[in-house]
Amino acid sequence: MLFVQCITLRYMKDVRYANYADQRKAVRFMKLPDVKPEENEVIFSEVLLYQTAEKMNCYRSSLKSLGNDSFYENGFNNAPFADRLAVLKDNNIFRIKYCGKSDSGFYKTKIILDTCEYGRIIFNERGAYHTGIWYYDLIIYNFLNAPYSSFNSKIFFRKEPDHEFTDMHYLRYC
Repeated sequence: MLFVQCITLRYMKDVRYANYADQRKAVRFMKLPDVKPEENEVIFSEVLLYQTAEKMNCYRSSLKSLGNDSFYENGFNNAPFADRLAVLKDNNIFRIKYCGKSDSGFYKTKIILDTCEYGRIIFNERGAYHTGIWYYDLIIYNFLNAPYSSFNSKIFFRKEPDHEFTDMHYLRYC
């Protein structure tokens, strides 16, 4: 079974500077709700945080139980993951694929998770609201290949994952 946590940390131009970046670097995982979801192939947690000059606010948090249709098959499905990520299941091993700005639309395997292994992918994007105001996203995906019985609210509380991939070189437009 695959546990996935997606943290999107959104901020505006006025908090792009180094002292605010240190606050963003401190966020790598979040506590899950204590309510145990139904057992399925994927347990998916999504958190949206907004950073302002005053504080960091949690705007939205959800926990879902998802089936086999979440996996990447024949090059077509990357839901519920970002359009830059896809997960391929191979027995009890998960291949985490990533498509960066320079990858020309092709997914490349960045992390292979065996049983009880933990991986993290970090990347950034930039976008604009319909009003023309720019925003920036720091996106963190935590992946854990573990049995359902391992579920607890602090399942992602490991500072150092077994595998980590970071793509912060280019700021991609979403």
